[in-house]
Amino acid sequence: MTKLITACAIAAAASIASADLIRITATGTINSSIVSGFSNGQTMQMELVYESDGNPQLISNRQAFFVDHIRSVSFIAENGWSVSDTGTFGQINKYDNLANTDGIQFQVAANPLTYQFTNPKPQAVDFADFGASVFDTVFINFASSSGTVWDNYNLPESYDFTQFDATQNALFLWSTGSFLVGWSNVQASVVPVPATPMLVLVGLATAARRRR
Repeated sequence: MTKLITACAIAAAASIASADLIRITATGTINSSIVSGFSNGQTMQMELVYESDGNPQLISNRQAFFVDHIRSVSFIAENGWSVSDTGTFGQINKYDNLANTDGIQFQVAANPLTYQFTNPKPQAVDFADFGASVFDTVFINFASSSGTVWDNYNLPESYDFTQFDATQNALFLWSTGSFLVGWSNVQASVVPVPATPMLVLVGLATAARRRR
């Protein structure tokens, strides 16, 4: 019995370690806007969490498309626009173009029909509008000019953001236009997973050994 409980505890630890939720945070500045209320120089903060496990739904022209891997996303703008959503939604595009640009794009849209390439369509997000502008889509982009960042079609579990010298931005599309945010202070980390279930099993294993 002790061996069985110990084995369960080890298995639980392994499953927790393989959760692979990756958090990307960034601060940025709007550097091009034609949307009323969002002007050049305004700041924005972002947090995005995605699950790195799982295979792409489609690989085409050296691009891999992942559906419903995004787990949460939030934006806080200097003008007071603050939105967030959680669940499983969005589309991730990881591209490996050999000597050309390597990169990754996270797409979040208000309408599932906005997403391209994959079927069934990813789920949409419920983002608040701003003034007379209705939120449509945001493309979060990180790209390298060297073309040597990726060597497979797995979603990354770690980043060296100094490699993404071509693009670090987010393009927001609205019913009245668009604006571009240039990111700075971009960081990625593994989301800590609560260890309580594992600790309980380890405690049971210890108690079982004491009773012998």
